[in-house]
Amino acid sequence: MFVAAEDYEDRGLSLDARLIERPAATFFMTARGHCPDAGVCDGDLLIVDRAETASPGRVVVAAVAGELVVRRLPAAWREDDGLDVWGVVRRLVRAP
Repeated sequence: MFVAAEDYEDRGLSLDARLIERPAATFFMTARGHCPDAGVCDGDLLIVDRAETASPGRVVVAAVAGELVVRRLPAAWREDDGLDVWGVVRRLVRAP
């Protein structure tokens, strides 16, 4: 049986506090189309951190020919490869 304590304080649930490390550098984006190598499906909500450092194997949002695209960086990727990384995908939220 559950009994509420008199001094119980309901703090609520904050997804911002759980999912975002740097609010000033974080953006929400909705994926349009599929990117199987990155595990991204059409309609997924991407939580993108522009202050995160890109590294091989990470899923990133990059500018390619004036459009933002989602890609997984290859193992041999280096910063001087010419890919304009816009931000790193920190979280992915998929509807059931």
